[in-house]
Amino acid sequence: MSENRCAFSAPQIAEQYGCHLGQQVVRRGGTEVACSDNGACSRCEAVLEWLKQVSLPVFGVEDDLTSMPHSVLQKIQFGSLAGLQELLNSEPDGRVDIDALLTRAEKEYGGIDSLPYTDLVETITNYKLKRRQHRR
Repeated sequence: MSENRCAFSAPQIAEQYGCHLGQQVVRRGGTEVACSDNGACSRCEAVLEWLKQVSLPVFGVEDDLTSMPHSVLQKIQFGSLAGLQELLNSEPDGRVDIDALLTRAEKEYGGIDSLPYTDLVETITNYKLKRRQHRR
């Protein structure tokens, strides 16, 4: 199994999205998702970097692990996937496969550097994260 950490692990762990290339692994910090394909992992990392570049200024935070709230990173991950689904008029039959969604977007827009990242900012900032269920 690859040691590539998935850039979109939170939506998979929350089971709102899936990826045929991802596999949940348990590490010291908790559950994570590892990607089995180096090329796809690099693509997802690049997409997430583009998304952070256009989104973080709107949230008024920098890309710094010590100061950026975790919720902002989650809103970027979840909101961008929901926004891409809307842009591609994709109606899911169950959980959407992240790799398939990004592959389709890449083909539709002519590459990952041509994705309409700024068009996703509104969906990202308006995305409402689901509250955690408290156990009793």
